[in-house]
Parts: sequence; C-alpha cells; structure tokens
Amino acid sequence: MAVIGGSSTLSELEIVTPLDTSQSSEYSASIQMAVSVQRQAAREFSRAFNCATKAAAKGKPELAIEWCRYAASVAWRTNPGFFYCHELEQLLAEIGRRYLKPAFTPPPSVGPPRRFLHVMSGAYERGGTTRAVSRWIEICARYAPSEQHSILISEQGEDHAPSWLARSVQRTGGELFELPQLPSWLQTAAEIRKRSLEFDVIALHTHPNDPLPNLAFYDQPGSIIFFNYGDHQFTVSMDVARVVADLRLTGQDLTFSRRASGPRKCLVPLPLIDDKPFHPDKAGARRKLGLPIDAPIALTLGEWFKYQPALGYNFPEALSSICKEDPRVIVVAIGISELEVPPILNRLPRERFRPVGFVHDPEILDLYYSAADIYLDCFPCGSGTSFLDAARHALPVQRLSNPYVPILQSDDLALDSVLSRASNQSEYVAGVLEWLRWPESKRTELGGRFRAAVLREHCGISWKKKWLDPALNALDFTGPSAAQLKNEVAEGEQDHYLGLALVCIDACPASMRVAATILEDPEIDWRIRISGLWHSIKPWLFDTAHDGMARERFVIFRNLVKTVLPKPIVIVVAKLLHPILKRLQDQGVEALHRADKSA
Repeated sequence: MAVIGGSSTLSELEIVTPLDTSQSSEYSASIQMAVSVQRQAAREFSRAFNCATKAAAKGKPELAIEWCRYAASVAWRTNPGFFYCHELEQLLAEIGRRYLKPAFTPPPSVGPPRRFLHVMSGAYERGGTTRAVSRWIEICARYAPSEQHSILISEQGEDHAPSWLARSVQRTGGELFELPQLPSWLQTAAEIRKRSLEFDVIALHTHPNDPLPNLAFYDQPGSIIFFNYGDHQFTVSMDVARVVADLRLTGQDLTFSRRASGPRKCLVPLPLIDDKPFHPDKAGARRKLGLPIDAPIALTLGEWFKYQPALGYNFPEALSSICKEDPRVIVVAIGISELEVPPILNRLPRERFRPVGFVHDPEILDLYYSAADIYLDCFPCGSGTSFLDAARHALPVQRLSNPYVPILQSDDLALDSVLSRASNQSEYVAGVLEWLRWPESKRTELGGRFRAAVLREHCGISWKKKWLDPALNALDFTGPSAAQLKNEVAEGEQDHYLGLALVCIDACPASMRVAATILEDPEIDWRIRISGLWHSIKPWLFDTAHDGMARERFVIFRNLVKTVLPKPIVIVVAKLLHPILKRLQDQGVEALHRADKSA
C-alpha cells in the first residue's frame, strides 16, 4: 500500500532514517521515541485501511467509511511519517461512485465565478480556521459585491455555528446550512453533493479526517479548491480538488513533495481584516484591563498544548529566563488558564505571569494587543493567526526557527520580509530582552514595519488580487499539474518530520500515543474503538520497562475501557480499580516527598 507521496510502502516505512549520532544524547533519545511512535501509528493505519478494504468488498460501505475515518484520525492525531494516502482516498471515491446516484450538473455561470459554497466539517468560536473563512467572505463582500458566498457545515453537532459567521454570509446574500445528523455517511454525502451542484466554486475547509468530500465529490462535479489549514498534518480530500491552496511556503513545500500529484498547487496566505482606524491607545487599554501603565508587557497567545517542551525547546523556560533577566516585565498569556500554567512559571509571582484563559470578545482581545509592547510567538508549535494579528496591531513579533520540526515553525512571507526568526532559544530570549531595553519609539518603528508587511500580504483588496484571484483562476487549468510531485523522498528528509510524533502531545509514554488517540476521538464507531483499543493496548499493557509511568498507563487504560462499556459496568469496574489507583497515587506522593528531602 503506497502511503508517502504515492511511492513508499508500509514495509519501507519500517526502515527509518538512521539516527544522527553527532547530535546530543537527549536529541537522539527523543528521535528514537519518535520513530517508535510513528511505527505504531503507521501499523495501526495500515491495519485500519485493510479492514476498510475488506468491509467494502463485503458490501458494507458504512463500516468501510468508518474504518477509513478511523485510519485518518490515527494519522492526523499521531503523525505516522506520511501526510497523504492515495489508496484511502480512492477507496472512499469508489464507495461514493458505487452508492451515490449521478446528479445533473447545471451549466456553469458565464464569466468569473459568482456562487461560492464553503464546505466545513464544523464551525467554532475558537480556532483560526472558522475565522479565516469569515474573513475571506468579509473581504469579498467588500471588494467583490457581485459574489455570493454560502456555507455548508456537515457535522456541527449540538452547538450552532457562531453568529458572526452567519452575519458574514448574509452580507453577500448567501446562506448558512447546518446539516442535521443523518443516519449514515452516504446519506450525508448525498445531501452535500445535491446542495453543491448549484454553485460555481466549492471551497473545502474540512477536518483532516473528514471522509465526506471524497464520497460526495468522487467525480469532481465542480471546481473544487482545498484550503490546507493543517499543512503539517495527515489530510484526506486532496484527490477531489483541482487546486490545493497552502498558507505558507513550508506547507507548500511539503504539499509538493509528500501529497497528491493531481491538483494544481497555489499559495494563499491567511486573510485578515483591517477595517478600523488604527490609533492604539496603550495607556487607555491598560487602564481598562487593570494592567500597570509603566511596566513593559509581553503578550503571548495559544492553547496549552502549543507550549509543551519538545526536542530541547522549552517555551516556559524561555519566559522564565526573560522574567528573571528583566524584573520589570509582565507576561500576559491568552489561551492558558490558571489550571494550565506550566510548573516552571508557577514559581513566578502571579503579577509577573498572568494567564487570562481564552478571550471570546474580539474587542477585549484588541485591548490586549493595544496594551502590549511586544509579542512572543510560542514554540515548538507556532500560533499562526495570533502572531499575524499581533503584527497587524504593530507589535514587534519574536519567532523561533526550529530546525528539528520546521513544519511547525512560524514562517510567513510578510513577517520574514521584515525580520528573520531567532535561530535558537538563547537568541530568542536575547532578542526579546534587547527589544525591552529599546526606547518605545524604536519598538514602535519596528512594529510599524511588521504592520505594513501584513497589510500588504494578508489584508483587503491586496490579499484578494495577489493571492486569492490567481488561485481561483487556476481552477480552470485542465492540463498537467504546473509542477509534478517528487515521488522520491530524499535521503535524510524524514528526520524533518519525526518530531511531529512528539510535539503537541501530553505527558503519556510514547507507547501509549495511538491508544490515547482513540480516547481523544469520541466519535469513533464502538466496534472500531474496541478493535483499536485492543491492538493499541497489547504492546504496552504488560510492558515491564520501568519508565515511572505506571499510574498514567493505568489511567489511560481505565479511560479507554470506560468509552466502550455500558455505564453500569463502568461503575463496577471503577470501584474495583479505585484501591489500585489509590495505592499508586500514594506511592507517587511518597516518592515526591523522598525526592524533596534528598534535594
């Protein structure tokens, strides 16, 4: 089964690039762990795909689709070393072809495309993808008033789409469709297909594991553009697209080298809105937020998992160093709650490090940007929309270049044209401290250069003419792809992606990653959950390697079992396991006391 760029087999994946012994022992150990995680994920992906193939052959399309979704979920949550699987997408397309009736396709509208349908798996208050769709539509509402934009959401669930997203659609005369929960995948795909046929362009903003586009658009009934928000992740639904739009050069490089060869590849940076007069009132913003008027303030924004240390990079440690070197500075962290503060930052006085949780109100968020002196992008997993918004607010933005996991670093055409990223963590900290020593006028000048670059590449009519319009024009391209994919993976290239298996995960042992992935996705079919549970637990449940994670192993095992058992049985099992977990917890507390005494 081909899995990497259509050229490598799973057996070849086992032959991982040899470790670079010239690196530190810590780095080598981390890479060894990453190799192990990727092998687990690749094996489970292959097993799930084989199960999907068998189910399809037996005339069980819904079960086959569930297995395909599960395989994609495993690869999405725990990167297996590849980012695309042509065979999986083709299996879904064949199911769509076999079970969905051909539909009459109306003739396309004369002239430029006017009717757009944005297809989303879900729309949320949090996260950059939903905001990006809204911003795209808002820009077109202002600069292309003849266009009509509608949104179709396939798996919204109980929570409705944000009201601001509906307002964006209404400004163009379009509609927002939230599909009801239908009994089957095929019925949902048929409904998507039927509704899409009246539009000129279909823009996919779907989750990386969503099988519905492959089912609904198996024969490419319209002009489809895929927006690759998860450019660092395994993704399905690229085979149905005529154009794949990447947000940045690093993501586009990976799309050329590791993903579908059929669609044309374009670059479309994230759209931003800048429709308000820019007159920052730093003192006024600080008064409203209760922040000191005269203290230097560094702002950072991102969810807790983006700050997890990995491969020698430690953002909390960098923040701690900045606070120790400059006793005046206050760090404000949006997206991290009081309960999620890393231990090293808990040692700082609370007035020095202020976690404020998630800020829903955009006007309050604007106040935090206005109150800050500089912006600190998190690492090893950057926060793209946030650092662009910071630059749009004329803040100097400090970013890190991560050679171990370059796909997760915060590269951007606009910001890179102003200032290069710090080459290592020490340089990152030194640069921040230098900025804090500057007079405010000098920081304002640098921030102004960042703002001008972002306005040029990401905002308004400039973004539409320079990036969006060429991508839409490429939908009419009928010849071979502008640049063919490199099917061969260069020797040593895989090392650039090994770190993905370790970044953005919790503290569980590497051997638990696939099992934890099953736990993270409550929508996995119960039959598949039990199968995945068993195959993922077997290798480590009776592992005698003393890694100090006995309690964590037991907790994950307990939580996984809870998801597949009826509630009465769960209660009985919980009572049986309680004394065991209590004993393990007591042993852990005693060990901590002994460690404190010896220290």
